[in-house]
Amino acid sequence: MTGNIKNEDFWYDRAMYWCSRREMCCSEIKARLLKAEVNEDVITNILKKLISEKFIDENRFARAFVHDKLEFQKWGLLKIKQALYLKGISEEDIKEALQGIDKESYLTKLEEISRNKLRSIKAESDYERSQKLLRFLASKGVSTDDAYQILKRSKLEE
Repeated sequence: MTGNIKNEDFWYDRAMYWCSRREMCCSEIKARLLKAEVNEDVITNILKKLISEKFIDENRFARAFVHDKLEFQKWGLLKIKQALYLKGISEEDIKEALQGIDKESYLTKLEEISRNKLRSIKAESDYERSQKLLRFLASKGVSTDDAYQILKRSKLEE
């Protein structure tokens, strides 16, 4: 059924259900409602209600997103920042969410995944191995400075 047949209350209840299952931002709710062919005016009203009743909080979403991506997907800060930006989260909320990260524990986690990756890298020289590790870290969204710092630490351990 399309959004034209179901009323605003139905879609509001649906959106509340989505928000109760996990943290969501406005753009995710809007995308789901647009996919269901809900009218733009109805979507705007639903989003306003969800925000006023604290079902949606972009700051809370950003903090949860940062935590989950660091803990479970082992993403770097650059990749997390870009993903939040693409979700339409404000610069202030992104900055605040990233400030809550303990830099030392972040680097320790990155060292751990780097050690695991080094075991599986096949290379003919240390230089080639280092380059492959740096490319891997870049794909994870790790900044150049952090990647070189991790590379230095891993060389000291050898």
